Amino acid sequence: MRGLKQTMRLSLVNLLLMALSVSMLWCGPVAGGEATDHRELSDTAADLKSRGNLLRLQGDVAGANRIQEELILQFPDDPIGHVFNLNTMVTQLTWNESDTRFDGQIRADAGRVLALCEAAIESEPDDHLAHYHCGQAHFALSYLSAIRGGYYQAGRHGKHAIAELETALTLNPGLTDAKMHLGIAYYHADNLPAYLKALSWILWFIPQGNSDRSLPYLRDVMAEGDDFRDVARYLYADLRISEGPEGKREASEILALLTRQYPANHRFHLRHISLLLERGLNRETIAAGEQFLQTQTGVDPLNESLVRLWITRAHLTLQDLTAARTSFDEIDLTVSTDPAMPLWGLLWMLITHAQMLDLGGEREAALATYRRLLGLTDEIHMNPVVVAAAHQGLKTPFSGASGLDHRVFD
Repeated sequence: MRGLKQTMRLSLVNLLLMALSVSMLWCGPVAGGEATDHRELSDTAADLKSRGNLLRLQGDVAGANRIQEELILQFPDDPIGHVFNLNTMVTQLTWNESDTRFDGQIRADAGRVLALCEAAIESEPDDHLAHYHCGQAHFALSYLSAIRGGYYQAGRHGKHAIAELETALTLNPGLTDAKMHLGIAYYHADNLPAYLKALSWILWFIPQGNSDRSLPYLRDVMAEGDDFRDVARYLYADLRISEGPEGKREASEILALLTRQYPANHRFHLRHISLLLERGLNRETIAAGEQFLQTQTGVDPLNESLVRLWITRAHLTLQDLTAARTSFDEIDLTVSTDPAMPLWGLLWMLITHAQMLDLGGEREAALATYRRLLGLTDEIHMNPVVVAAAHQGLKTPFSGASGLDHRVFD
């Protein structure tokens, strides 16, 4: 029974993570916007919203936060500011899910959005923008519930989100940006384990997939969306990564394009470099990583260390142990204790550190590091690739064997 619950939690996290991970890049689709009567935003609010979304794509979190504060101040009785703030906070959470600082505010803002949009729907059931806002609030709550282990609440909010967004799209077929949320949700729901898909016909809180509306919906937004064409490109790329070599190749091309279009958004660069490593393009990984370190300004120590980590692992796979050691020695290992370090980054930092210790003949220190990694108890987010490598490291000292698996974000 425990295994069943754990798999359901993992599956629902996968379902909802990408539905909300869009907020790593943007501050929330409010296509067309709306004023207190839920009809149309003033030019000022629409301009603020567009500026905020652009700042998000450019990687300017502080600038997007200022826009959010201004929207709430100027439009206190309209959901726009609270929807914007939800996505701003989820932005931080998708990068580091163990950070609980935003949990209370996410619930408060989602509650405010639902109060406003549900009142609007009660007054006018065909208010498509009110349904759109309700859908986004339910998505935020479903994501938060999923990463905190509340799989029942995650599924319930997820199902409500899909229903609200479908209603919004039915009422206004021109609301193309709404297809972005739906495309992601349907994709992951359609790729649940077989037995969970079977249960979804019985248990109402498990969303059901729709392969005809997943990637095609994202392609529609890429081609015809208003403010979120580039956001849809990123999400489409992130989904294609799991679809074999051709999908990874297409994803790399899209991510390379986004790094050129938004060079100051370091997360685009980090995802692009990590995907090159995952594809086994080790020399390209090294070149892209070194170019990033040489040309980007204002790179924080954490991001710099992650890029150097991926360069190290590329050298390891190429059996260039001297270059791997040189690269690894440039990493600031104190970032592993930084509260801002996401768990996926910590796992790769620890496994690489342990393996480098093995290569240096420091077996006891390597064993201690493998054990530290395996002692982490966050089962939802434990990368199975890294866990398997740690178990192997306890049995046999790492020798720098080729063919390393580098699914960084699993």
